[in-house]
Amino acid sequence: MEMEHFPQMHIRFPPAKEVKLHKEMKRLASAPWSSQPHNPHGKPADRDRFYFHRDIVGDEPSCTVCIWRNEPGHWIVTNVVPDEGQVKPIPIDQYKKILTNFESDIAEPAVETIEGVTSIDISRYRLEVYFSHDAVKLLQHFCVTSNQSDLGQHLSDQEKWIEFLLQVYDDNNNVHCDTFGYCLRTEEWWPEEGIQKLVSEYDFAMRLLRQSGR
Repeated sequence: MEMEHFPQMHIRFPPAKEVKLHKEMKRLASAPWSSQPHNPHGKPADRDRFYFHRDIVGDEPSCTVCIWRNEPGHWIVTNVVPDEGQVKPIPIDQYKKILTNFESDIAEPAVETIEGVTSIDISRYRLEVYFSHDAVKLLQHFCVTSNQSDLGQHLSDQEKWIEFLLQVYDDNNNVHCDTFGYCLRTEEWWPEEGIQKLVSEYDFAMRLLRQSGR
């Protein structure tokens, strides 16, 4: 399968200056940008997540830039999520332009004030690249409709999860469990603290199904 490469941005800075950096980025977020307190799906931001919203500019959709605190002194822009009603996914050329505008308008001038740096690479994990359309829809259905407070432990939620696993196996894509985890983290459909559990279950299920000869 040919891989489609979407960019990912890194923000590196002295860890002790994180609060100052975040304040400066919010100060620089003037129209069409704004700081956003919730994730792209309207839920409260997790502790290690930051969001900036961008209004429609020309033919580019309104969207949310999602930032993940990977470790002290290192933030990663993991995703640019179009607003509800906009074209999904964002075409790669527009995606790159939005990301570079975020860098030039907000991230770069903010990080320069604390002697940090930004960089953009071309590698970003997307579910649609590695999994079939049917598998992605089943995973999204599981994540969106399951009880996330108990990380999907209810029997009906487990049945939805198993449907996704069986679809992935039947698609015969042989997607590594780490890649699945990276993709799921990018989408932000599932609580951060529950992702590793799904990755482990995914890995076990794929090995079990292959050995069973289903």
